[in-house]
Amino acid sequence: MKTATTISTRRRWPDHALIGLFALFLSLPLLDLAFHIDPTSPQSENRILAPLPSRPESIAGFKKSLSGWEAYFSDHFGCRRLLIRWHNKLKWSLFKEKSVRNVLVGTDGWMFFSASQMVEHFRGALQFTDQELADWRKLLEHRRDWLAQRGIKYLFVLAPDKQSIYPERLPAWLKNLGGRTKVDQLFAHMRAHSTVEMLDLRPALFAAKKSAPDYQKTDTHWNQFGAFVACEEVVRALAEHQVPGLAPVALDSFDRTNQLVAGGDLARGIGVSMTESNAVFFTPKPELPALEIFVPTGEHIKDMAFAKNPQGHGRAMVYHDSFGRYWVQFFGYQFSEVDFFWQYNLDAPLIERQKPVVVVSEMLERFFNVTDPKELSALDALP
Repeated sequence: MKTATTISTRRRWPDHALIGLFALFLSLPLLDLAFHIDPTSPQSENRILAPLPSRPESIAGFKKSLSGWEAYFSDHFGCRRLLIRWHNKLKWSLFKEKSVRNVLVGTDGWMFFSASQMVEHFRGALQFTDQELADWRKLLEHRRDWLAQRGIKYLFVLAPDKQSIYPERLPAWLKNLGGRTKVDQLFAHMRAHSTVEMLDLRPALFAAKKSAPDYQKTDTHWNQFGAFVACEEVVRALAEHQVPGLAPVALDSFDRTNQLVAGGDLARGIGVSMTESNAVFFTPKPELPALEIFVPTGEHIKDMAFAKNPQGHGRAMVYHDSFGRYWVQFFGYQFSEVDFFWQYNLDAPLIERQKPVVVVSEMLERFFNVTDPKELSALDALP
């Protein structure tokens, strides 16, 4: 005969199981901190995560360490990647939100990186002061003059953000609000007050998009077609004003294919599985010289890359961000070697040792908008 105690115990086991599962769920973040059990792949943060704070050596240092620990925990708490992905998927799929984790969704699936006050910069609500424009002019002229003393040419190139080339793909409430930007300010200021060679890539990319998309829909970057157009525009500018004899490579020197690939950094950043339809791949035809190309990957992605051409002449150095890395496969046809450095500041000792024909600085519009030219000049440390 079953006793009341036996029946009561059997009825309680689902409660115990539920409590155990709840306790396990609560402990998952701690388990992940200890054993790294979160299987979610890292997402594109477009920033550097807070580092582990150092040991404080004073009372003031202790206070600073506390804020450092808070920032570190916010960036590294257990199961963070999984929770962020669930959060973004709910906002995207369930609530149909069109702005998720610094990603603004426009028409036809186009995505835009909205951090760093993108909307305010696009509208022209944020402007340079006269002093800031003068600081940019001083930086660029000092670079130009220092290089010229060593027989080296210099070109400063501004790569446009996607919204500057595809404003019509922005959400309806924003696409017609574009105003005079900081890029517009600098080019107008330099035309009026300086002779530094600068290149605005917007006209060439605007013209190119009439024949084919030159930016990716789900990624912050241009595609290989956009990168090719931009690179050859750089070559034209150098040939016209500074390095005679350079000849752009014709577009029909490459076989081009469009492929459907996994979504880009913006789609990955919000944890959404999408397909990128604007991916373009260039394959050089046999008549082009065979380049020796090295592009680091993984944890070494920001190390130096290079392209060597046994049929070329002279060396070029390119200081750039992630957009400039797309030029490695194209820029090598004009020089014997092109060295690419993923940084904005110039390396004076290396330049003096390598003695390039030309130095090219490429900077993406959104980084240009927030970079302090005085700080960049200090990093250059040019005599």
